[in-house]
Amino acid sequence: MTSTALPLLRSLIREARHINDYNFRSYAVRRVKAGFDKNRNLTGEEAAVAIRDGEEQLQVLKRQVVLGQLYPSSRSVME
Repeated sequence: MTSTALPLLRSLIREARHINDYNFRSYAVRRVKAGFDKNRNLTGEEAAVAIRDGEEQLQVLKRQVVLGQLYPSSRSVME
């Protein structure tokens, strides 16, 4: 993992854990981990493209967290 990938991974997981709904939260964490595992061996330009895509996904995730806080749902049985 490159020096920019690890902080991005931490940021994505941190944001995913702020999602209110249990199902969406667990899906987001699984998706982040799976995406990083899939792209683990990328180098050069491919890695740079994957990092940019991850940064865009982080912004989307931040917006989803804000929307979830504006319109909270009831607590799940799993929580």
